[in-house]
Amino acid sequence: MQIYIDTCVLPRCRLEEGRLYRERFGEQLGFELLLMFDIPDFEANLKQNRAMLEAGPLIFHEPVWGVEHTAARGSMAWEESQFHLQKTAEWAKRLHPIYMVYHLNNCAVPAHRKERMLQRTLENLEETRELFPGTELLVENTGIAADGNRMLDQEEFTALCRERDFRVLIDVGHANANGWDIPKMIRELKDSVRGYHLHNNDGRYDLHRRLRDGTLKMDRLIPLLRQETPEAFLVVEYTREEYHGEPLCRDLQLLRDKLGKGGTEGCGASGKSSGIYL
Repeated sequence: MQIYIDTCVLPRCRLEEGRLYRERFGEQLGFELLLMFDIPDFEANLKQNRAMLEAGPLIFHEPVWGVEHTAARGSMAWEESQFHLQKTAEWAKRLHPIYMVYHLNNCAVPAHRKERMLQRTLENLEETRELFPGTELLVENTGIAADGNRMLDQEEFTALCRERDFRVLIDVGHANANGWDIPKMIRELKDSVRGYHLHNNDGRYDLHRRLRDGTLKMDRLIPLLRQETPEAFLVVEYTREEYHGEPLCRDLQLLRDKLGKGGTEGCGASGKSSGIYL
């Protein structure tokens, strides 16, 4: 299983901070690049660090801020989404990611608007595919019930993905916060699952805590992921800058240890590791 880290953990979104992990784990470590064109100097920083991103495995996470796939065509929200998606498509042509993670929605979902919002996001999904002809879109289970932005429950999400033959990324933190049966979802969708977002929480809110900091029993879950979906990739998706550096390195090492790769070096260790394949 290939391991990636999401770039949203990097302090102030400075991509050069990612070199720390490449120096420790080698070029086998991948990045999930969260596109953030809402930040004024993000694209300039992206240009400066293009070589680092190209040096190893790379997937995209579509922009979250500024993109709303449930927006009506021609609305201001739709126009803003198109700007961010067009910019992302430009960089996809340069960096050639194999996958891009897609959110069905990023906003609140009032019950009376749910069906219409779902229809719009499915329409926009097909149009988004056309922008990324060389990249496979992965539909993520997004939204948290406690925050009012969950569009689909577990049964609805599973049924939709199977009906539409979607390729899927399962966010285990989102699933845990919504009280979903994660093993059941994995087994029902395993032929479509391409990857996972890994983070933990209190079982109610989307806190993006470290792997062992929450109610999700990651030590039990990780072997299941490997057993049921051995070709899928794993993305450690932390959003707190305080986890950058040694905490994230320890958790990357935890994944290696859990799946039998061994090694105990920290981020300050000298020399190259044997890679981050599990």
